[in-house]
Amino acid sequence: MPRLRHASAAAMLVVAVLLVLAGVERALAARHAFIVGNSSYASAPHLRNPANDARDLARRLEALGYRVTFGLDLDRNRFLESFQAFVRNLKLDDVALFYYAGHGLQIGGENYLFPVDANVASEADARGRLVSLNALISDLSRSTKTRIVILDACRNNPFAEKLAATPLARSAGLGQGLARVYAGVGSFIAYSTQPGNVALDGEGDNSPFTEALLRHMAIPGADVHAVMRRVRSDVQRATAEQQIPWENSSLIDEMAFAVGTAVASTPSSPATRPTQPAPAIEPFRTTVTARSYAYVTGLDPNGDNFLALRTSPNTDGTRIATMGPDTLLQILERRGDWRRISLLDGTTGWAHGNWIQCCRTVAGARPGPHQPTPPAQQEDTCDNLWHRRNAVWHRNGYCFTSAKGQQVFGNQGCSRDLTGTRAAMTSADRALVDALDAREKQLGCK
Repeated sequence: MPRLRHASAAAMLVVAVLLVLAGVERALAARHAFIVGNSSYASAPHLRNPANDARDLARRLEALGYRVTFGLDLDRNRFLESFQAFVRNLKLDDVALFYYAGHGLQIGGENYLFPVDANVASEADARGRLVSLNALISDLSRSTKTRIVILDACRNNPFAEKLAATPLARSAGLGQGLARVYAGVGSFIAYSTQPGNVALDGEGDNSPFTEALLRHMAIPGADVHAVMRRVRSDVQRATAEQQIPWENSSLIDEMAFAVGTAVASTPSSPATRPTQPAPAIEPFRTTVTARSYAYVTGLDPNGDNFLALRTSPNTDGTRIATMGPDTLLQILERRGDWRRISLLDGTTGWAHGNWIQCCRTVAGARPGPHQPTPPAQQEDTCDNLWHRRNAVWHRNGYCFTSAKGQQVFGNQGCSRDLTGTRAAMTSADRALVDALDAREKQLGCK
């Protein structure tokens, strides 16, 4: 027995050393960033802040040791050529960060970014003249194990009126802001606002989201999830809860923007203007898990290269989100060729089983989903509870049927009925709606 105990202790020591070495290796891996800020559009209103946002973030990341590829006001050819050159220089163990500020839109649950030469009036225009976010993420996924994607790209769609008149917008769904997108293990995707909502460009030199990101990302050793919680708190406060930053994460290990010492603030940096103190960073907690997941595979890299998550087990179901290669999931139900699935953040829906395989075991320190917690209101009244609850339905595309709902929120750009809207909500949104509804019942609201 003593020999077994000694052997077990030795094995545990070896595992601990390997984990430490793995952490050191990650810390020393090359960090690359591809930063784009598009402000000056040929066929759309000028955006003041994307160029400032991209420029300031590029400087901050260079100070943190990233090798930065930086572009302002890129047309489609320059955007794609520069990105492909960036991807070719990546090694598998590198960390790749992609940041985009500018116009973006979703059509049928698929996200597109606007180059400055874009002029869009149809789905064909969107596919041929814009930049597919799914394609960019797929290229990153094939090139490196760890990807961070940051999108401050939900400003008002300048071509919404043109697109709204097309059959595509009516059938596939032209949504506000960006749609949820999921990628394989090792991906972290941050949105400047919740999916389906529009972000603010800001009144200062930076957007509310990028200003907060610049303020907090240089904290040495702070995990990206902890940084995003601080960013979320700042943005909610700065925008009176109109904008709530969001993220999807399938990171296995802890990942920090800043490794080592903090970056000193400079008086000229717009990211370092005095602000009210941010809440303390919560300690990052992980759970060591070993679990088997189904995963997305077999997609055509020359086609759309994503699997659609829908509200029902057929192609008529509203597209909730898109899933890239290697996206992890659990199968909840089988119906013919279709599978009802659950993603890591709790989002559920239907997907075609042809591109779902079993199984892949993931072991490691896996962070749980971090969802925003709305700040408490000073006073819970029936009126403010009603407005808060229905604001969630509105930003998820619900078409109001009551006179009050139509008067307060309107139905412009709506696309979903009650069932479809609830299915399209994130688990956090559903939990928030249910909590507000319970509070209304507790107060006897009608």
